[in-house]
Amino acid sequence: MPHLRFRAVTLETLQQVSGPLLAELCELTGGKPEFVTMERIDSCWIRNGEPEAGFPFVELHWFERPQEMQDEAARLITRHLKRVLGEQTYVVVQVIPLVKSAYYSNGEHY
Repeated sequence: MPHLRFRAVTLETLQQVSGPLLAELCELTGGKPEFVTMERIDSCWIRNGEPEAGFPFVELHWFERPQEMQDEAARLITRHLKRVLGEQTYVVVQVIPLVKSAYYSNGEHY
């Protein structure tokens, strides 16, 4: 935990940001890298009936953390994507807090 899901981000971009992003996220949360997952979701954005490239949209699924930590996580995700894609890139990060008792690992909740 956490689990990051990336939309409108190429595999190459995710490969470029994953190492530094993982390191900073673990430093921020005190978590271990082996418990962080990053997933690229292939998606197609449609506007007015036509496909478009869209913009990076990242879902951050994790157990609820203090607002300051959440803010910093969103900033660092945004910073790493903009470093590769350009400062003009519009990036959205949606934080989705999980309830520990509703999260199971090998059939056991936290």
